[in-house]
Amino acid sequence: MACRPEAEVIPVRKLLDFLRLAGQSIMHRRLRSWLTVIGVFIGITAVVALISIGLGLDRTIKEQVAGVFGVDTFVILNEDTFGPGAHGGTAEEYALDLDLLRSIDGVKVAAALRERTGFVEGGLDEEGKPIIGFFPVMGLSPELLTEFQSFTGDLELMPGGRLFEPDDVEVAVLDYEVAQRLGVEVGDTILVAGDEDAELNLEIIGIIAPIEEEEYGDGGGFGVRFSTSSEGDTVSVPYDTMELLWGPADDVLVTLVKTEAGYDVDEVADRAEEELKERGSEITAVTYSDISEAIGTVTSTISAFLAGIAGISLLVGGVGVMNTMFTSVLERTKEIGVMKAVGAKNVHVWTIFLIESGLMGLVGGVVGTLLGLGLSALASVFIGRFFDVELIVVASPALIIITLLGSFALGALAGLWPAWRASKLPVVDALRYE
Repeated sequence: MACRPEAEVIPVRKLLDFLRLAGQSIMHRRLRSWLTVIGVFIGITAVVALISIGLGLDRTIKEQVAGVFGVDTFVILNEDTFGPGAHGGTAEEYALDLDLLRSIDGVKVAAALRERTGFVEGGLDEEGKPIIGFFPVMGLSPELLTEFQSFTGDLELMPGGRLFEPDDVEVAVLDYEVAQRLGVEVGDTILVAGDEDAELNLEIIGIIAPIEEEEYGDGGGFGVRFSTSSEGDTVSVPYDTMELLWGPADDVLVTLVKTEAGYDVDEVADRAEEELKERGSEITAVTYSDISEAIGTVTSTISAFLAGIAGISLLVGGVGVMNTMFTSVLERTKEIGVMKAVGAKNVHVWTIFLIESGLMGLVGGVVGTLLGLGLSALASVFIGRFFDVELIVVASPALIIITLLGSFALGALAGLWPAWRASKLPVVDALRYE
């Protein structure tokens, strides 16, 4: 059973007349039409709001990642960091030949970070005994603090202190808390012991100013505290100093690489990964495009899932349109007979009712789109105020156009059967209908 009467090309002028007749019918039954439209725009509001929030979340995360990464930087991590065997919240270590990495064609700057737990001896306590303890000792390439500030953020030092320079070896920068616990200041010396008999006296050249817990992450980067410890008790030393204390680098946590101008960052990353793996490093190179793709997949899946759930209400709205159109056909049976008696064809009647149901869907789409965008803007304000996250509101023209076309199509589809029933009414029976 076809739901469209015999085909006929309808002139544009006649279509405009049909549009006017459909609009008059909707206005004549204003209350019923608005009650029907409510069922449509509730669903449209939910779908638009959820998709808009999803797009905003996607763009917000990508812009933050882009601000840190840039287009010429990639990160080297343990190959199991994102795998099923990864430990939640803990960076996986790996072996790294930093000199080999720096020699790869296209690599401009490479900086690594490694960490061990070491025995540290500081100043004297009130009884004149050395203050000792075991603390995380983190080795940083000086380039990490000069070339990758978007990762480390803005580090504020106590007065008189400085960060590492390329030729520094037997020096250290302490977190404020560990400096207090060891009873030392800038210019003092601490003893750090590594493997076996390896130990060094390190001059304290800087102490990182204390950071309140709520201020973490405000520096615009990931923060220099890459340590697995979150207590602010890290002893930072130059990367080369770690080799004097613990030998070759088999405990690297993360490596940052900046490529030469004119080189494709993805190609350099693939080449670096391949050559390092040939040397036995169990690593993976992650570029901005990799992270962007992963973010897009996750946010799109979440948005589609939520929009699908909200779309159930659209089905209810479509049923409401169909019910209203069936009622309209019954009420206007005699009118349909009159139209057919004066020359209207089946396709003309079918088109009028189809346009009428489509208009109800379109009105619901317009109202729902406006409410959905307003709801997403309200959600952005709420999230920004209570969760301190600046969520971008995305009012995509494509989203608006697709939503309006979809709402019209929803209404037209819901009115397809009632319109077909109206077009097939016999003229004589329709004229006699009371």
